[in-house]
Amino acid sequence: MNITKWLLVIIILAGTIFGLYSYKASLQQAANDQAASMPEMAATVTAVKVTNINYQKNIQVSGEVQAFKFLMLNNELAGEITRLNAASGQVVNKGQVLLELDHRDEDARLMAAKATLTLNQQTLDRNIKLHKNRGISEEQVDQARAAVQIAKADISVITTAIDKKTLTAPFTAKVGIHTLEVGQYLDKNSQVLELVGVNEFTWIDFNLPQLYQELDLSSTVKISPISQESVFEAKIIAIDPQLSRLSRHLKYRAQLRSSTLSLKPNTLVSVIVPIANKLTLASVPDLAIKRDALGNYVFVLEADGEGSYRAKQVPVELGERQGEQVMILAGVKAGQLIANKGAFKLFPGMKVYLADATATGVSEVKNQAVVTDANAQ
Repeated sequence: MNITKWLLVIIILAGTIFGLYSYKASLQQAANDQAASMPEMAATVTAVKVTNINYQKNIQVSGEVQAFKFLMLNNELAGEITRLNAASGQVVNKGQVLLELDHRDEDARLMAAKATLTLNQQTLDRNIKLHKNRGISEEQVDQARAAVQIAKADISVITTAIDKKTLTAPFTAKVGIHTLEVGQYLDKNSQVLELVGVNEFTWIDFNLPQLYQELDLSSTVKISPISQESVFEAKIIAIDPQLSRLSRHLKYRAQLRSSTLSLKPNTLVSVIVPIANKLTLASVPDLAIKRDALGNYVFVLEADGEGSYRAKQVPVELGERQGEQVMILAGVKAGQLIANKGAFKLFPGMKVYLADATATGVSEVKNQAVVTDANAQ
């Protein structure tokens, strides 16, 4: 009797388990059938072609514009200003008289010295004639000759004093701002006028740490005024023969035409200096790069039928960034089509459609990629 009851219980349990298994299997089959009937998950993205660009590693340092010529003009002798021919900011030519101090005393002394020279010369001429006729001794002739030389020396001293009271421009320059006036008295060795030379070239001085390779003469650097996007090329024209003892930096001077970029002396500029050889590297937009804890990736799009692609995740080694473009050291090569905007939605093997290209097929996709590539460049 007990055996019959146990058999009955076992049969009921087995039937229940079989029924539950059959029910679950039918649900799974229904789910599989429903999934099979649904369309495959896909995403729409924009795409670009990987391009090659010529790349050279640079560093940016500060530079300073130097005056072609600079001079603080001083007066050697004291005196009152009688003539002023140098307005603030005026361009003056080489040899132009800028300022004269009162030299009336010197003029009077010069007239007297010239009269003395004339008299002494006449005396010398008479003594020479008398000496030929043995009318006077040779000593008297020598004394007359010495008197002539002394008179000439006096004239030279007075003329030099007049010249020192007449200040002229030693080179073509712009005059600095000053407050000089006619009638103003100047002590000797006063700082009178500031002259900044005018030239067809602009000089920029900058320094590089000794850890960088020394630049060659005539090599090219790029100059950019502070807070401006414009860039100008300049050539290295001079290299300091020694490093700075304090900073261990080497000083360079670059030159460019003032017609290209005219800057006032002491202006700060940015100097972009090449520190490595030129390389040809692949370049992709920053939006195309997927970053996670395992590394950096891009999705290469491989054709998968009419108008669709498959996403292939490819690890890449990143270089430096230039604007919105990132240099790729390894992983992809020029010509490969990669996902750009919308790449974050993709996963490996996912079906991909290109924005604005699904209806026209592969040919339009390629054209779009080429246009995007040109825009990137």
